[in-house]
Amino acid sequence: MGGLSYMLKIAQVNNRIRGFKVSEEESLGVSISHLQYADDTLVFCDAESEQLKHLRVIFILFEAISGLHINWGKSFIYPVNEVPEISPLANILGGNIGELPTTYLGMPLGAKSKSLSIWNSVVEKCEKKLIIQRLNTIRRNFLWQGNGEGEKKFHLVKWDVVISNKKEGGLGIKNLKSHNKSLLLKWLRRLATDDQSLWKDIIIARYGKEGPWTTKEVYTPYGVGLWRTIRNKWPRMWSNSVINVGNGRKTLFWNDIWVGQTPLRQQFPDIYILNQQKMATILEVRNEQGWNLTFRRFLNDWEVERMTQFYNTLEQDKNLTCEKDKLIWKLEKDGKFKVKSAYKLLDISIEIKELRSWKMIWKGKIPHKVACFTWLVARQYVLTQDNLMKRGRDLCSRCSFCESETETINHLFLHCKVTEKLWKYFINLRGITWTMPRNTAEVLACWNRDGNQTGHKEGRKIVPGSLLASGGQYGGREIRDVLRTRVSLSKALK
Repeated sequence: MGGLSYMLKIAQVNNRIRGFKVSEEESLGVSISHLQYADDTLVFCDAESEQLKHLRVIFILFEAISGLHINWGKSFIYPVNEVPEISPLANILGGNIGELPTTYLGMPLGAKSKSLSIWNSVVEKCEKKLIIQRLNTIRRNFLWQGNGEGEKKFHLVKWDVVISNKKEGGLGIKNLKSHNKSLLLKWLRRLATDDQSLWKDIIIARYGKEGPWTTKEVYTPYGVGLWRTIRNKWPRMWSNSVINVGNGRKTLFWNDIWVGQTPLRQQFPDIYILNQQKMATILEVRNEQGWNLTFRRFLNDWEVERMTQFYNTLEQDKNLTCEKDKLIWKLEKDGKFKVKSAYKLLDISIEIKELRSWKMIWKGKIPHKVACFTWLVARQYVLTQDNLMKRGRDLCSRCSFCESETETINHLFLHCKVTEKLWKYFINLRGITWTMPRNTAEVLACWNRDGNQTGHKEGRKIVPGSLLASGGQYGGREIRDVLRTRVSLSKALK
């Protein structure tokens, strides 16, 4: 198909066929003669018999050279607007006459953008696959219920907490809204850095350029607004980028940040007003002799000192090189844009007021299942009997171990006389005097902070999670069985 594409390009260059122009302005005009996807080819030309005859010759030559055959039974000619005598034109190619709107590669083609009926199929697909709320429901159900078989299970933690960063008390599951925005920022980055690409030429021709890095803002009320949505995120991209000046061809002298922390027009507004090259690039105002700036009038005596300060600031810049100007992403050491760092920038997790050592849960060398259970215990969301009663279960709350106190999370995992023996054993191993904290979250914060810090550091980290998980073994091993393993555990912690 690459050979066919080349033949169509040659025909366009020789003015044998004419595609459509994205913009009516000659300076921005991008002419599209054809688009290809896999073995499908979409060709644009005027409704003229001569152009269609040239297309017929190109197709015949392509079949003869490549050995491939065009399926004319599946080929259509689509008139755009009113085309008189379309049948003779269709007979030249031997194809069928189609009618717009139609569907191409599963997407609507040729319909008015405000037509509701044409977007019904797209809306249906979005409802099934792309709507964030629906996807979050699927992810939430899978987290708490697995594959969905069996009885319905409780959703123990709010979803806003689950998608929070691990350092802030969440599970670190991706926030789809923030992740989608970070992917849209990647398109802005590609627009600013890609030199030769058809999609970039089309976008610039359609919306115009605003400086060398992006397009103009989109204000049109019609259309689906895809690029309008992407372009609205440019301020976030620009505020976290800096220009590495090379040849100065794409860096605006007054408006871009390349000397200091702000643009020159903000550093020297009085000089900026006098200058006549307000949209010039660095390359346009600099030559081998130095800076070539023009002003609309001569300087007054009291302005000379200010002008001297201005030129001294310019001397801080390095000489121009042969390399291209580069847009550096400030959030990465290598300056390259990464979706991961953009996601961290955009993700706004809920505020965790309590000071908790969440890092200790995930850094310890314990099974991931144990770490997740420890996280639930620290957040007070394990389904102990008191929590089940809060969810409407009619129970008589009594500790399953001591059978003398109300079964709460803090009692079951910390203050019960059975679990307290296990805690005291490991406290004695550390050789410290330790008062049991009031709740499970404080245990994580205090365990590595208090007492002797020598010895097996990694071994100490696994103790709180292991003990909390041991307290949750209702139907499996009882805590008495865990006590029998204290000899082997003590050897591992020495």
